Parts: sequence; structure tokens; C-alpha cells
Amino acid sequence: MKRIFLALLLATSFAAPALANPISNLAPADRYFGRLKMSILGVRNSLHDLSARADAQPEAAEHIFDKAVLVEDALRDWQAHFPRDPWIPKYAYALAELYGKLDMDDAQTRKDETLDWLAASYPQSEYALQPR
Repeated sequence: MKRIFLALLLATSFAAPALANPISNLAPADRYFGRLKMSILGVRNSLHDLSARADAQPEAAEHIFDKAVLVEDALRDWQAHFPRDPWIPKYAYALAELYGKLDMDDAQTRKDETLDWLAASYPQSEYALQPR
């Protein structure tokens, strides 16, 4: 009997962290968001690729900006469906950094708006607390 009780106690102690962040808060990998119907992996990969391209080809800022706006659309749609997904602040911050790399007034405005959105939606996130 003691062994069964100990096993149940151990099982619930390991399950507690999982219950603190229910799976329903996380967007599934096969869910698609925004006008381009991007997956969460598509958002991540696009931010990574566009950021690398902004570093390598600053003259392509307008084209990169246009694509970044579509990634933002997917990210905001993701947030509308899964507002407590803990990955959103990281990608919102990456989006703001991407906008910051583009030498365009519209991109700088979007950077500020994205950081404001991040701070308002996820004020306790480590990304919302980053200096501007």
C-alpha cells in the first residue's frame, strides 16, 4: 500500500508543471494562421530567414518589410486563438528586432507598435522587459 501511495505521489509531483501550463494554451504545430496560413514553425523559420536576409541584403528592405508584415499577420492571428501560448512573446520580440533592422520609416513604426503590443499583452514576459 505504501508503494502505491508513493507512486501516486511521485506521479502527481511530476504532472504538476504540465498542469501549470495546459496543453490547450499551446498552438498545435499543424494549425495555420494569418492570410498566408503559416504554421508556428513557418512563423519561426520566416523570422529567422528574413532577419538573416536583412543582415545580408539591406537594400532589399522593402521586400523584407512586405514579408514581415505577413508574418506579423500570422503572429497576431496566432495570439487571437492562443493568447497564453508562451512562444508568442519570443516571436513578437524577434519580429520587432527584424523591423528594427530595416532602414524604413514604416518599419521603425511597426517596430515600436510591436514592442507596445508585446508589453501590453505579455507584461511579465522576459521579452517585454527588454530595453528598447
